[in-house]
Amino acid sequence: MKGLYIYFTLFFWSVSIFGQTVKIDLVAQESPIDAHFRGLWVVNESIIWASGTKGSVIKTLDGGKTWQKIIVAGFEDKDFRDVVAFDDKKAFIINAGSPAYILKTEDGGVSWNTVYQNESPKAFLDDIGFYDHKKIGFVFGDPDESGNFVLLKSNNMGDSWENTGNLLPKPQENEAGFAASGTIMRFKNNKHIWIGTGGGKESRVLYSGDEGKTWKSFSTPILSGKNSQGIFSMAFKDKNNGIAVGGDYTLPNESGKTAIYTKNGGKTWNISKSMPSGYRSSISHVKKDIYVCVGTNGTDMSKDGGKTWQNISSEGFNTVRFTQNGKVGWAVGNKGKIFKLTVN
Repeated sequence: MKGLYIYFTLFFWSVSIFGQTVKIDLVAQESPIDAHFRGLWVVNESIIWASGTKGSVIKTLDGGKTWQKIIVAGFEDKDFRDVVAFDDKKAFIINAGSPAYILKTEDGGVSWNTVYQNESPKAFLDDIGFYDHKKIGFVFGDPDESGNFVLLKSNNMGDSWENTGNLLPKPQENEAGFAASGTIMRFKNNKHIWIGTGGGKESRVLYSGDEGKTWKSFSTPILSGKNSQGIFSMAFKDKNNGIAVGGDYTLPNESGKTAIYTKNGGKTWNISKSMPSGYRSSISHVKKDIYVCVGTNGTDMSKDGGKTWQNISSEGFNTVRFTQNGKVGWAVGNKGKIFKLTVN
């Protein structure tokens, strides 16, 4: 499959925000492989990485005009659910399922080094992330044989990892993380960490305000109670204001209790007054109080910090991320789908 044809405008949506009209253009880009993408990292407006099935990683150095295909040798059967990149050379990827791996490249994907491996049948990694200074990293994973969540921590820029999951609150029955987009774990100010969960009786947010040394858990009103329900993604504008989205991935068109927001750092959560148009697997902060979330049946935007949502496209994706300045973003999905989102 050649992929999607490059540079046709699929949709644009305009809304007046703070007296200004904001327009978002969604433009398809050509994919070099028909893999299902869930991992996505936007380094800047030029350098973007994505990862997915078939042991595949792709990257662009020109803002998506061209994409390079990388098949990780020896891992062709792996589904790389998340990727973090620091520049055009250095990146990390994690796969779903067992054996679980963290792989690192420092030459742009030409070669990969295994920096973590877990052969346990219960091994399942959900999300990888680093603080802004790039030295301290975390990987969140489902509970292991000890009955604790897995929380791998690196203090040396990802060269080695130690499991600190015993510091996290104990999991509920069936509680775990969703590796749907690599966005259930978020960081702010080299200090704050939030992790969203699902699958249990209630969906929770696990929070640390001291680089992961101590943790608290906060209940949320998002849809929960089944293995397929819970928080699938979070995004924070600052240390106080954030949004979580999710729902039930087996019911993609059901929109009830799929979005919640907080104004006190996750201690308490409010249900959105109007919901996204279904289950949502990823959310990204754009700028000010503007957020965009995506799911398999479409794309939605909030202009008021998550209180209300409006559908902006029926085009579905797995993951969305924007640049820090909020000018452009990318969304990826199944069968090689890549779109660029431009905010005007």
